[in-house]
Amino acid sequence: MKSRLLLINTNIYVSLTLFVLIVASCLPERVPNPLEGEPLELYGIGSFTFNSYANFQDKPVDCYYFIPESATDQTPVLFLIHGNSRNAESLILSLRDEASASNVILLAPEFNTQYYNFNAFGLCNVFQDGENASGLNDYTDWSFNLLDPIFYNFRSLIESNQSEYDLFGFSAGAQFVHRMTLLDSTSHARNFISASAGWYTLPDATVNFPYGIKNIHGSQTQRQEQLFRSFSRKHFILIGSEDNDPNASGLRQTQEADAQGLNRYDRAHFFLGRGISISGQSQIPFSWSLEVVPQVGHSGKEMGSFAINMLYP
Repeated sequence: MKSRLLLINTNIYVSLTLFVLIVASCLPERVPNPLEGEPLELYGIGSFTFNSYANFQDKPVDCYYFIPESATDQTPVLFLIHGNSRNAESLILSLRDEASASNVILLAPEFNTQYYNFNAFGLCNVFQDGENASGLNDYTDWSFNLLDPIFYNFRSLIESNQSEYDLFGFSAGAQFVHRMTLLDSTSHARNFISASAGWYTLPDATVNFPYGIKNIHGSQTQRQEQLFRSFSRKHFILIGSEDNDPNASGLRQTQEADAQGLNRYDRAHFFLGRGISISGQSQIPFSWSLEVVPQVGHSGKEMGSFAINMLYP
């Protein structure tokens, strides 16, 4: 039997030179049975700083995690992507009871404003100037590519046998997650959850970024291949039934955003509708779905709690 360690607020700095030893159904992809496997040596709350991805080596990311006492090396890992408040640690703390009840490990990177402005975070660093679709960056510079190496490092740290992870983003974090769903071609993410996004990049090759994907892929064949990857993913769009304030703080009010609806509730439905329409026109199977969370407004805790119960019933 392994000895177990309660790890509270441990800070592990990972440098480039340091090797750390340590489709059509809308149901979530099956996750491993967390009751199987060997108990983990670490549990509780901890943190580490990650800077081992060469493209972002000079932009470290503080990562917070919570491991339930019942966790084993088969327990699923759920990334939490914070909103504009950049509150990764408090998001972890607000959901640890739900994580314990469902036996899921939480991992929350914090994209601080010093290194990750909205272009680098919410718009995923696809362009040097994402608002004007100017200066397309190399795919390896798109910021969602940080998640896989963060996961690999964390997996080694806690001695997990997981090969995939699930992904939840709230508000601005949902901006990050839904664009990753659209554009990622290499990650080991299994289920994607975009909760309470303020506006969307549509899977529309006739509309320029950041409101569409027209000027990202070089050829029609590349666009079709990426749409097939994106539409085949388990992508859950969550919105609170009460998240319908057209004057909500931070809600984008531009001509392009307002064309998607005047509030988050309407825009979520518009996004799904455009996905269904484009998948039908392209004859591509569609695995996205939308869930309305009853009697919830714009709340990271409540949307996160719903997501955990949905993925790990």
